[in-house]
Amino acid sequence: MPPKLAGWIVLFVMMLALVAAGAWLEVKSATGLLTVYRSHAWDSVPCVVTSSTISPARQSVPNLTWMVKAMCTYQKGGQYYSFNCSPHAVGSKDLAQSQHASLQINSAHVCYVNPKDSSEALYGEEQSTLLPLLFFGIGTAFIVLGGSGAKFLIRNGTS
Repeated sequence: MPPKLAGWIVLFVMMLALVAAGAWLEVKSATGLLTVYRSHAWDSVPCVVTSSTISPARQSVPNLTWMVKAMCTYQKGGQYYSFNCSPHAVGSKDLAQSQHASLQINSAHVCYVNPKDSSEALYGEEQSTLLPLLFFGIGTAFIVLGGSGAKFLIRNGTS
């Protein structure tokens, strides 16, 4: 195999991987956007934090990124439900400490419950569309860059 062809194949596969990564980001963020959009019509109910921990994020440089894990409980139709109400952001220790401070055990919050499925809920502060939109934009950029790179390689060949 000529060296130029081998390099072309590697670049083409990289462009396709970029498109695939972008498509994956698009699907994941679109799902999040849809849930946030639908939750604006859901019933608001009081919920209580039942557990809350702060720890360094896995697979990161020790003590560089931190995360908060929390569980919340709410009552709907005489039945109690629990769900993961952890913030999605992972960041500095200061950010994690402020998130953890707002999610103290037994603290009351507002949660939004799907009226069609009482076991599906969203923590009130998760109703922002900013983060899903950001990842949707990044996914779009990956698809556009990967697609244009692949088209460029196909158009110009190995020369």
